[in-house]
Amino acid sequence: MNMVKNKRIFSKIVSAILLVSLLLPAGMITNEAQAATKPSIEATKKIGTGSIIANYDYYSKDDKYILDVSNVVKKATYSFTSSNAKVVTVKAIGSNGYLTGIKAGTATITCNQKLNGKTTKVGTCEVTVVNSSVSQDTIPVLPLGNSVAKEYLEYQYRNNDATYTFTSDNKNFSMKENLSKFDGMYFVKQSFTATAPGTYTVTVKETYNKSTRVVGKIKYIVKKATVSAETTTIDLGSDIVGYEMVNDYRLDVDYIYEPEDSDIIEVVKSNEISYLKGKKVGTTNINVYEDAKAPDKSKLVGTCKITVKEVVLESIDCDFYETEVYVGGEPIEVEVTKEPYNYPGAITVTSSDSKVATVSDVDEDGNFTVTPVSEGNTTITITCGTITKTQTITVSTNED
Repeated sequence: MNMVKNKRIFSKIVSAILLVSLLLPAGMITNEAQAATKPSIEATKKIGTGSIIANYDYYSKDDKYILDVSNVVKKATYSFTSSNAKVVTVKAIGSNGYLTGIKAGTATITCNQKLNGKTTKVGTCEVTVVNSSVSQDTIPVLPLGNSVAKEYLEYQYRNNDATYTFTSDNKNFSMKENLSKFDGMYFVKQSFTATAPGTYTVTVKETYNKSTRVVGKIKYIVKKATVSAETTTIDLGSDIVGYEMVNDYRLDVDYIYEPEDSDIIEVVKSNEISYLKGKKVGTTNINVYEDAKAPDKSKLVGTCKITVKEVVLESIDCDFYETEVYVGGEPIEVEVTKEPYNYPGAITVTSSDSKVATVSDVDEDGNFTVTPVSEGNTTITITCGTITKTQTITVSTNED
């Protein structure tokens, strides 16, 4: 009797232990899940003045400084307040706090949650606002006349709600900021006007909330156009852009290129761009004039040399993807390439027995076809300059 009673007690104890072992992890997981999903905000954040996140040379007005709530609770509403509205302001939209930096400094943003008539504190974020600054890795070199910057200015925390002005230390140089829009993006560039060579210092100022401050100082070097001192070599039949002969060329004027021997160099103009083409092997001088309708000694930039050299064929490569074909089958497609590619000589192709297979002419891309006619073998010969390649093609009466 005691044995039966002890077994019952033991069974109840085991059942209780199993029940506890099942319930405890489940309860712990539930508590951990609730803790993990508790709403929160980041503790610290650094922004610039203004409301739009900046890049060096472009931005979108949709990229705002935002303090968002993680693990948002459904049906809850969120509010944000700033401890110092003279440093940073905040506007609640949904579960996000949109920040606007007013001036450099630090302020605390407090976020509260309201749910079922009860307000609880989500957390606080210490927001640091920093002023924008500008810098350069190197001093850019610009041509005379009107031009646009190739290198963008490196702003740190640029304020895209502000306006920027540029004051030069010399009347011979000026610059301004240009803003363009494309596909919802705003692109920032600087344009320049230089009337004399030299090194210029520009003071960058930012105007925001009716207050103007100096962002930094930058420098530019302006150089007069010169021609290349070295002899430029091009291949016979090839060409180069005339601008390649000029250092620091102006973008706002035209250049005239006058070869002393027009049999060696031909000047060809296409889409307002001048090209110098090699017509004959040899060397000639090129006189370069700036902002002139015709050669004018008073507008001579300088004289440079161009040597036209003959192109020597080094090899030809033929890719025969197939060498066996049957009567009635698809033609064999072959690709031929020259090394160097600009060798002016034409590529010719012949078939030793056109009754077995015929060949087409080589097209401008270096391709030709071999078309089967009847059973037998034929030799395809490819010739360019002094180089010849051959390939035997076998034609069968059926596909097998």
